[in-house]
Amino acid sequence: MKKLFKRIYRLVPLKKHLFLVLRKFWVPSRRIFQHLHFVGNFNVQLDSKKGFTIRHYGYQIENEIFWKGISSGWEKVSLSIWAELCENSKIIFDIGANTGIYSLLAKAINPNASVFAFEPVERVYEKLAFNHSLNSFNTKCVKKAISNFDGKAIIYDKDTEHILSVTVNSDISPDKETSIPTTIDTLRLDTFIDLENLTNIDLMKIDVEKHEVEALEGFGAYLKAFKPTLLIEILDDEIAKGVEKLIAGIDYEYFVIDENSGIKKVDKLRKSDYYNFLICKPEIANSLKTIARFTTTYKRN
Repeated sequence: MKKLFKRIYRLVPLKKHLFLVLRKFWVPSRRIFQHLHFVGNFNVQLDSKKGFTIRHYGYQIENEIFWKGISSGWEKVSLSIWAELCENSKIIFDIGANTGIYSLLAKAINPNASVFAFEPVERVYEKLAFNHSLNSFNTKCVKKAISNFDGKAIIYDKDTEHILSVTVNSDISPDKETSIPTTIDTLRLDTFIDLENLTNIDLMKIDVEKHEVEALEGFGAYLKAFKPTLLIEILDDEIAKGVEKLIAGIDYEYFVIDENSGIKKVDKLRKSDYYNFLICKPEIANSLKTIARFTTTYKRN
């Protein structure tokens, strides 16, 4: 019955136009707007001059951005920090890009930056590439998973129209019986850097569902040579220890991000309720207005 209602809802015409009018006068609570979605393109305005267009397929992340905006909804603190970091970054990597929120924001904020977005799942990659072409962005979208080897790997996909996350060579889904083993291409970061003749990477977002250590291992000697700013997901303490080991000796500071309360400097990486961490050099941290703003928010809460 639930599937039937969903099919009927999808056939209702002009939902986007109705919601655009509604949004001007009233933004419903998340409990309500999670049911008010549509399929179609919409504009994400960053300020009076900058923004981007994205395709809404009826999924949670795009729906939250439609109703709440880029700086008030999904991963609002992380996205605000990312936006400021993009302003002065020349080479930006979005690893585990999904439909491209972070890479689209990067290109909209800094059109002159070289942006690379990596997404291994075929149907998700197609949405990512479409979103960037929709904006005529010259982002390089790569249909490969970043890992510690070049070759092939297995992900455990689902028989669904879209999937938010998969893990390389591991099935962490609660309903493993519905998983579909699928072969994907993998790539080491140092291999890609050599292929592209890159001399630096300024900024990276890494969200690869417990494959963060392997992704950084594939960076090789370039990790300590480039010392990029990292916005990285840490799902458990084992990953935290692995990441810390790889970046030991780099003059980094750690900030745990709480999407409700703000950002807080910490001495070590660990599992947190919201998972994202900012890892950057002290001079980068000191230059960020968003860190000062959200640190104040964190303390008040």
